[in-house]
Amino acid sequence: MGRAWLRLVLVFAGVAALAVAGTFLWSSESQTRTSEASLRLAADAGRRALVDAADLRAAQQAYVVVGQSEDFWFARVDALSKDLDDVLTVFKSHLSSPEALNAADTAATALQDFRQLDKRAREYAHAGQLPQASDVIFGDGFELTQKLTTALTQAVTAESVAHDAAAAAARRREATALAAGAGVAAFALLLLIPGASKPAGPAVVIAEAPAAPGRTHDDLGDFGAATWMASAPAPAPAEPAIDLKAVAAVCGDLARVTDTRAVPALLERMAGILDASGIVIWIADPDGRELSPILVYGYPPQMANRLGTIPRDAANVTAAAYRTALLQTVKGDTVSNGAVAAPLVGAGGCLGVMAVEMKNGGEQREPLLAAARILASQLSTLVGPPSARARAEAAG
Repeated sequence: MGRAWLRLVLVFAGVAALAVAGTFLWSSESQTRTSEASLRLAADAGRRALVDAADLRAAQQAYVVVGQSEDFWFARVDALSKDLDDVLTVFKSHLSSPEALNAADTAATALQDFRQLDKRAREYAHAGQLPQASDVIFGDGFELTQKLTTALTQAVTAESVAHDAAAAAARRREATALAAGAGVAAFALLLLIPGASKPAGPAVVIAEAPAAPGRTHDDLGDFGAATWMASAPAPAPAEPAIDLKAVAAVCGDLARVTDTRAVPALLERMAGILDASGIVIWIADPDGRELSPILVYGYPPQMANRLGTIPRDAANVTAAAYRTALLQTVKGDTVSNGAVAAPLVGAGGCLGVMAVEMKNGGEQREPLLAAARILASQLSTLVGPPSARARAEAAG
């Protein structure tokens, strides 16, 4: 190709294609990072809202405790209610999916209903009608706070699932743009090679490799690779989405547990959602010095006795999750499964740990880790603070 102007056009076309692809990748990555930051802020606000909801329920129940100052607890409920309202406003501002926004609206409505109900409870308590106040607080009041916490967990789950789906779609678009830009640049470079446009001997026909059985050219396009560019790397397939309805159903059933004999069946459903082979629930002693296994799923019944206790300062992920109140993971290998330790955090701090043995590399899948955090948060509502358990055992 001897014409200088044509060579310049080809060089410009190749550079422009790479520049456009690079600009698209930069813009897409910026949007993804912004979405991840919003998801983290929403999760933080959701955790704070759950803590405030638990404190709000406990403060209202103090209305009917003999010897307590009702003025103090009335003011405490007002302060917690206002703080929770502010947190819900911040929480909703970081949500984007319609399902998450609807769940956040449900939580806000539950809070408004709680305020109306709290007025009746105060009137009964101030008039000394403690039985009527107890009926309101432990009946409708308990149901409204459970409705609020369930809506919060549903909102966080929906936002996490929507974020994962959007991120997977963005990765596919980025791979397609990169493959297209590289293809144009490679074609321009091929035409710039001296003698590339002149036939040297008989024409050589290059047969196109057939697509794999059961796979069409459109399928290959989904991976961002052109059929004529075999060297373009294909991105990893999108991870399967978490069953949002199943997570919400388990959270709702956990909120309605009145008999601990129902918990093993719920652990089985949780294992199915998390693709787990086993779950162990560890609870801290009253002094918070060690963890004891109280429930196991996926292992022999006598496993809880064999496990013994774990000291708070032990060098393992379960103890680390309890000390830090943060999710901990252990990567699996070809011999053993991975593991996830999700803390059970309540209003008074970390109460225990949900240890999960994950199959198929689940400890590396963000949607499963998000689901584990949500289920552990709801499970923590069944566990009282260590000091309360100690008082109950002493009384009982």
